[in-house]
Amino acid sequence: MKQQFNLYLKDIIEAIERVQEYVGSKDIEEFIKEKITVDAVLRNLEIIGEAATQLQQEIKDKYSDIPWREIQDFRIVVAHHYWKVNQVRIWDIIEHKLKPLKEQVMQILEKETPDGDFIHLSDNPL
Repeated sequence: MKQQFNLYLKDIIEAIERVQEYVGSKDIEEFIKEKITVDAVLRNLEIIGEAATQLQQEIKDKYSDIPWREIQDFRIVVAHHYWKVNQVRIWDIIEHKLKPLKEQVMQILEKETPDGDFIHLSDNPL
């Protein structure tokens, strides 16, 4: 049974927040040197891609301004073609794609869950 769509969207937000926490104020050189951070970021990018893959097509069609296919395809590269992963590309995703994606996903949750089922995961003590 598939999760409710809002749970996949919350997974995306949580994974983005983890990436932001792991990277902190590092620059690209520091990021590349810290293999543990790179691995942690890749794992969370994989989670974002898997959540996008599992998200119901109806939601992806309704919010087609989000590059769902690109997000899903990147997960495939990370999971199955890991040797093709370019750390500069990862840094570009961190610097330019995650914040806008988080904002878009939060807007979807706010629009689609009017009953208050939306929580900010960074405020969640788990």
